[in-house]
Amino acid sequence: MRWLLLFILLGFCALTTLYNLSVPLGEGPDEPGHLRYALFLAREGRLPVQRAYPEISDVPGEGHQPPLVYLFMVPGVAWLPDDVSIAQTANPQFRWAGGDQPGAFMRGSWELERAQGLAFAWHLARGVSAAWALIAVLATYLAARTLYDPQMMDEGRKTKDGRSTRRSGMFVPVFAAALVAFNPQFLFSSALVTNDTALAAFGAILLWLCLRAVAQRDSRRQLGAFVLIGVLFGLALLTKQSALLIGPLLLWAGWRAAYGCWRLVLMHTLAWSLPALLVAGWWFIRNWQLYGDLFGLAIFSAEFAGQPFRWYELAAWIAALRQLFESFWGRFGWMSLSMPPWINWIYALLCGVALIELVLRRQRADAGRPSTDDRRQTADGGRRINIQPVRKQHRPWEGLVLLSGMALLWTVAFAFTAGLVAWQGRMLFPAISALAIGLAVGLTRLGSLRWVVGGLTVGVFALALYVPLGVIRPAYPWVALAPAQAQTALGTPTYARFAEPWEQGVELRGWRLDGPAIVGTDLPLTLTWHSLAYIPKNWTIFLHLVAADGSLVAMRNSDPQNGTLPMPLWTPGDWIADPHVLALPPDLPPGRYELRIGLYRAETDGRRSAVWNSAGALIGDYVALGAVEVEQ
Repeated sequence: MRWLLLFILLGFCALTTLYNLSVPLGEGPDEPGHLRYALFLAREGRLPVQRAYPEISDVPGEGHQPPLVYLFMVPGVAWLPDDVSIAQTANPQFRWAGGDQPGAFMRGSWELERAQGLAFAWHLARGVSAAWALIAVLATYLAARTLYDPQMMDEGRKTKDGRSTRRSGMFVPVFAAALVAFNPQFLFSSALVTNDTALAAFGAILLWLCLRAVAQRDSRRQLGAFVLIGVLFGLALLTKQSALLIGPLLLWAGWRAAYGCWRLVLMHTLAWSLPALLVAGWWFIRNWQLYGDLFGLAIFSAEFAGQPFRWYELAAWIAALRQLFESFWGRFGWMSLSMPPWINWIYALLCGVALIELVLRRQRADAGRPSTDDRRQTADGGRRINIQPVRKQHRPWEGLVLLSGMALLWTVAFAFTAGLVAWQGRMLFPAISALAIGLAVGLTRLGSLRWVVGGLTVGVFALALYVPLGVIRPAYPWVALAPAQAQTALGTPTYARFAEPWEQGVELRGWRLDGPAIVGTDLPLTLTWHSLAYIPKNWTIFLHLVAADGSLVAMRNSDPQNGTLPMPLWTPGDWIADPHVLALPPDLPPGRYELRIGLYRAETDGRRSAVWNSAGALIGDYVALGAVEVEQ
């Protein structure tokens, strides 16, 4: 089992790195906002204030979030110069903007510079999410091991097919860890700048510690365990406010660990609630002072408005629950990229089989359970002794069901507040360890344990490996070039900056002929552009072939990339390869001609852009690229 666990951990590290490199920057729920939060902390040294209007909020959309996760990201972004900002161009073909593409943003050249600048810092911040996700995988394993400790289960009881429960339990921890580590949606979240994986880690850790506290028979150690649980719960509340859904699990653990003694229940509750209040109470006091309520819900609702959920329609519930299920396993981007249906059916089959096995297991357990009188009868002269059935009284499965149910209930409640956007599988991640353990228990009941666990682990790993290669990467086209790639494909280097006097504009950095210049044919050529700033206006490119006497012999007017990539869609820093075709007349005499290029705006009567050289001097409204030899 240790070798299988090592494979799971190494496999997770490899996969989360692959997802990190495969998911374009910003293509995840609220990821740019999360990174802006970390940048704000690094530069301002204070917590952001959320306001009703995004334009005056310190961190629009995410300023209401607790700060813990972002503090861990600060070292990875603090080294960036203060003038570095997140510059992304909205994609007009984005699916939720009326198009048919999953990408919310145009892919910029700066994203391809992964070893430097903002892109490098962004990937470092994503690494923090991956580290939290790895902790969640380990904590899931530990929670399942605790659950299947002999003190926590009916040791030695046989199942219907003759296998001992203890032997079955040997395989549950590693497989539960695999179901978390190789969940494509969880891997996708681990590759984003987010606080979801940190909350999943705290949920898994608290589940593990609660199960340990319930199994602990030393009251002093129990008390110390609940103090630690309270500290970690406070940290979870400083991670994301939905950590509140974990609270009932702590109440349950305190009650179960007390064996029905209300004095101990009160002690346990105080042991975890007071440390949690000391750790996180200041955050809720701050919310009250700033926004007038403990959770800042009013200011959040004022800024955020989603499509309402039609709770009174059965079809709406079916669609919502289907979306919740699919996005728990894999719905990427801004909930805009789905997995192929056959993958969803595989996960549905696994969940269905596990659920059936769990139900049958419960029925077999109820059928084989002795009555209360039988359990309390002893051989001491037939005298009844009130023996506490400790292993049965713990009922650790209640903790799994409670945590999973609270996550679902929180999602439903959020849907009534925020609308359809709430039906996202990541909302269940605080309980992902409990859900994975339940699935593992059901699936390890099938066939030969070793083969089932090994085969299913390899299977879910293969699915998780396929997703970034077969689903995510092909879905996001890259139109901009990496700077190094653009430099090697310049052809003939040149320099001309097209801009108004008060603008930075765009540079022409090179041009090349992609075929021979033959009379009566099309002359293919490629221009290489470098955008210096956002270009608010659409410019049309003109290409003129001019004879020695200055007469125009051929011309071409077109927008960049044949009209598919107008300049307002370029991101600052982009390197763009721009192919054109110049038709050469059939009666054009062979010889040497000059190729000229410029920009103009058709909507302003053809007004041309000014052209500047590398020294910043105005050279006119076009630039001569060089001579072209036209052959017969």
